[in-house]
Amino acid sequence: MEGRPAQRVHSTVWSGLRHSPLLPWVLLFLFVSLLVTQRGGTNPMARMAALRSLTDGGTLHIDPYKDWTIDWALSPTGHYYQNKAPGSVFLGIPVFALTDLLERHTGSNLRDEEGRLPAPGYLTHIVLVLTVQLLPFSVLVLLIGRELAARGVTTAGQHFFALAALFGNTASMLMNSYFGHGLAAVLFLAAFLFWLQRRWTLSAVCLSWCVLTEYGALFVLPAFAVATVYRERHLRWVMPVVLASLPAAALWGWYHTVAFGSPLSIASVYTNPAEIYQVPQRHNLWGTFTFLPYPDYVLSLLFGRTRGILVTQPWVLVLIACVVFVRGHRELLAASLFTGLALAALVWMNGGFGGWHAGWTIGPRYLSLSFPALALSAALVWDRLPRYAHAALWAGLAVSLVFRWLLLPFTVVQPITPLWPRAWQLLVTSKTLEPYIYLALAALASAITTWVVLRSRRDAAAALPLRMAAARPQEP
Repeated sequence: MEGRPAQRVHSTVWSGLRHSPLLPWVLLFLFVSLLVTQRGGTNPMARMAALRSLTDGGTLHIDPYKDWTIDWALSPTGHYYQNKAPGSVFLGIPVFALTDLLERHTGSNLRDEEGRLPAPGYLTHIVLVLTVQLLPFSVLVLLIGRELAARGVTTAGQHFFALAALFGNTASMLMNSYFGHGLAAVLFLAAFLFWLQRRWTLSAVCLSWCVLTEYGALFVLPAFAVATVYRERHLRWVMPVVLASLPAAALWGWYHTVAFGSPLSIASVYTNPAEIYQVPQRHNLWGTFTFLPYPDYVLSLLFGRTRGILVTQPWVLVLIACVVFVRGHRELLAASLFTGLALAALVWMNGGFGGWHAGWTIGPRYLSLSFPALALSAALVWDRLPRYAHAALWAGLAVSLVFRWLLLPFTVVQPITPLWPRAWQLLVTSKTLEPYIYLALAALASAITTWVVLRSRRDAAAALPLRMAAARPQEP
């Protein structure tokens, strides 16, 4: 008898997710993400080398596999490590170990003359991104849909969130590769959702693992603190947040002490000299980030043709302009403050970094962990915005969706050139029909999904008068 209420709750949650109005968009997201998977080149291979070293040699360093990647860091100990934050490796170990065993049984256990196993195959890659990024992100979007519905957000706001989070930003385009930015965006979005619900322990766990996954997330911690103090006006949340963050903090300290000699020594300090983008000598942090950003870097991140928010996800800039409409509502202002300050902190960090452009990539990836959370912030304020603000947000999102679809058939590793001309050039100069086939399949799936969503909305609107009539008290 005791198990029945819990069973009913789980059944209700599962039923709610299955009947979510956002489910068609989630299924489309999974389809297009798996239609053209991204291996991503040297960046994910640094993490694969670390995973291989852990499962095959039981070591944190990647000495035997350094030639797999140029993204390495040479420790003072003389060993080589990936030059990334370690969170994505720690979270990926269980899945990697399992799929690696399966691949060995299929004949991928042949060692080279140095006794090394080959690079992980497609099975390991796809299962890893599915379990660590794609599926958690999909479930999270559905859970947020339930939260938005419970808060009374209209279906238009919910659908805007789903489209912006799943398709209209740089992080979503990196979800089917193991760059780590997709995982960081999932963790930050989850931290924001739990923050909205005042579930401090879960929010702190997600945020601390986000920091452990991406060094840049360190800069968003003040945004969490400022927004929480503004909303709560007390400090009772501090203790559960600190306690929940201790495991990730301890893992951070242990890893960086073992690898680089101190909890305060991060991999970026020791990265491959050929991959370091020098900044002019100023007061700096870790020899990598200047305390004051460079105006030309910031302008390029916001409006530039090669990596700017304006050309890749302009709805974000429109959303920032819409903050004026949420005055007088502390909860919404606090949420906007959280995500807005997080983006501002990342722009500040990125603007003071020599590699502000993030190398060969599909957009401003060092800012990308904040974008899905900004999509949720847009949905929260949606019903307080005037119609012309809605139109501007939809127009900005439409640009993002076209950009996403244009680059869908191609690699996310793109040179430091204007991205729209690059996308068009790739498309028109293709010597095979493969990109057009992928685009045709994606367009067909998108059309079907849009039809399903519009039909379900019409059915819901038609059923509303009947539900209202049934809810009225019957006359005697």
